[in-house]
Amino acid sequence: MKAAVRRVGRRLTLFIFGFLSYGACADVQRFDALIAQLDKGDVVLYDRVSAELFLKKLQQQLPPDDFVRESRMELERCLWLFSDKPEQGIIFADRYINDPRLANNYSYLSQYLQCRALHRSYQGSLTGQTADLQQAIALANKGEDKKSQAQALLQMAEVHSTRGQHADALMLLFRAYEFYSKIGHIAGINLTLESIATAYRRMGEFDKALEYLSVSERDYAQPNDKSRTAYILQQKAFVYAELGNTAGARQLLIEVHQIYSDLGEQSYALGVLVDRMWVINLEQKYAESLELAGKIDAQIAAFRQQNPDFSLYNEELFFLLKAEALAETGQHASAAPLFEKAEVLLKQEDNPRYMLRLQRAWARAQAKNNQFESAYQHLTLAESIEEQLNSQLKQQREALLRYQFDSELQSRKNDQLVAENLLSEQQVATLESAQRWQYIAIALFVVLALIALLYAISQIKRNRRLQLLAMTDELTQVANRRSILLYAEQTRYQALNEHNNWSLLLVDIDHFKQCNDTYGHEAGDDVLVAVAQAMQSVLRHVDKLGRSGGEEFLLVLPDTNAHSAHEVAERLRIAVAELTYASYPNLQITISIGVTQAGRQEEIKEVISRADAALYQAKAAGRNRVVLS
Repeated sequence: MKAAVRRVGRRLTLFIFGFLSYGACADVQRFDALIAQLDKGDVVLYDRVSAELFLKKLQQQLPPDDFVRESRMELERCLWLFSDKPEQGIIFADRYINDPRLANNYSYLSQYLQCRALHRSYQGSLTGQTADLQQAIALANKGEDKKSQAQALLQMAEVHSTRGQHADALMLLFRAYEFYSKIGHIAGINLTLESIATAYRRMGEFDKALEYLSVSERDYAQPNDKSRTAYILQQKAFVYAELGNTAGARQLLIEVHQIYSDLGEQSYALGVLVDRMWVINLEQKYAESLELAGKIDAQIAAFRQQNPDFSLYNEELFFLLKAEALAETGQHASAAPLFEKAEVLLKQEDNPRYMLRLQRAWARAQAKNNQFESAYQHLTLAESIEEQLNSQLKQQREALLRYQFDSELQSRKNDQLVAENLLSEQQVATLESAQRWQYIAIALFVVLALIALLYAISQIKRNRRLQLLAMTDELTQVANRRSILLYAEQTRYQALNEHNNWSLLLVDIDHFKQCNDTYGHEAGDDVLVAVAQAMQSVLRHVDKLGRSGGEEFLLVLPDTNAHSAHEVAERLRIAVAELTYASYPNLQITISIGVTQAGRQEEIKEVISRADAALYQAKAAGRNRVVLS
């Protein structure tokens, strides 16, 4: 968690760094202008060097004995100059938090609490960090400071997301987005979109993560913002790796490492090498992983010669990956203490995703070392963590859906209330005007109605855009995974209440990787679009098609038994097999389909599991066929 929180924390003030050079004489107006540029997002601090330069400019303009302005300047010092010395950062923040002169300055108190929370995260103090952020949010709300509110929500969201509480994180991020939108803080909006993408990635919603990253990259690009470019590329690399595209992930991380190196951000460049180890371990190339680990150890030693307190921000992941590589290459004695170190850190940080990986790797290591009892204990613990994560993920997705539904309902109520208020005001004006002002009143009504209409249209467009982004697969324009699963759940409840049948189809494009490798990813995208359109063309209006990930689709067929579902599947298979591709005349695409009728009391995951088993049988039997389970 330290890694992610540090990234979020340092990026809370990452906006375009460009300010005028002023003289050495103190000037209140110039000081306030610099701070205003920073607060609006027109000025950005990219790294420690730019922060020190900015602080120097502020110091030159700081009036003597001006505590309020001094505390605002020192806030930037708190955020930027103690990342490698968190204890000193906490002491620095405490000085201002406990100063009675800031007792009623809720905005500054909130920001200093956020700074202290950031440094507590570097120390691995989850309890202290959470308490500070809760207080920071309360003070920002009290002071009605939307920027402070948004920043505190972002940091708290990262805590929730890292602990597996993704829906809670997304709810906070959506609120942060609203605050940044209200004040027109483009860079803050961008940062929030990227954090939303990260939360979706951790939920396993990889398509959605890439969509939000693309929106951020396309609509909110900032010139020369190399740090932001690096972050987006890094997040894309994680998604690629999760989807099995390790080669693409490797390439992106090489680019990220180069960017951080060029910026002089050696600590972050070193952290990216650990991310590369993660990808290499996914490929099971453990000898290569250990070679890279040796380079990381050497660089850490070099850094500590200059700064004895230096610590790797993703240290726990480094220990885990190195231990995993050592164990897989038979070096059990060397792996054991690293597993233990990683476990201690992960317990402190309450990171269940990494803890699951650690317990599985440790179990494999113990089994290879003939320590079967210990291996069983680690495996049992891993299963318990996995069960907890799956249950938590289900709860989080349900909570997110409830939140989105309630938000949409509230938005509609608010729109209705605005329209009613406008109408009421117009009616009053018309009555007061009587006959003499009748035409003026009517004209005024038209103007007000037009304003209300334009406002309503803008809100509807905005809501539809966000809803479309949240529920539609960007490439194929069919439902995304979350949307199709929601429809499946709705269909299940309806069938249960009405005593109807319903069926589910799981579709996989045959040899899709071969298509990508032979014709390129652009051809693969064309195939996905064509296949989706072909299947959509043979479905009823009540049937729903969704892309569940990669080259896999899921279909929900209400009021359909197994026999009818099998017939539908055959029509789908034939429709896809008959497709031709003008740009790729030799390309022949087929699909395999697993079909199942849902049981009366079955959960969605049980139905999908049975369809998946049928799909596996179809592919094992030679592909381009339908199997009914």
